[in-house]
Amino acid sequence: MGGHSSHVALETADIALAGNDLHQVAAFVELSRHTLRLVRQNYGLAIGVNLLGLVAGAGGSMNPVLEALLHGTSSIAGVGNSARLVNHTPHLPRVGDDVPRRARWRNAA
Repeated sequence: MGGHSSHVALETADIALAGNDLHQVAAFVELSRHTLRLVRQNYGLAIGVNLLGLVAGAGGSMNPVLEALLHGTSSIAGVGNSARLVNHTPHLPRVGDDVPRRARWRNAA
């Protein structure tokens, strides 16, 4: 029964580490923040381009076919912006970087 509970924990967890390195949690948080930044950029891009097309179409200065192409282009630009996540590497401090800071804190106390 104990072996089955680990499968349940993996299925219900928000994140699951593949190894014993807890720095991966920090990498996951950094990746999550970067992803949310890109999602907000995509929303802003889509709303901005579609609003521009809506105003131009309502004013009669843009052909409906061009508006449809503009809408499709904004969707492709959002996908292209999200594709930047493929090459994302987390910028995390190395393991030994904060050791001197802790040593100074211990000596100061």
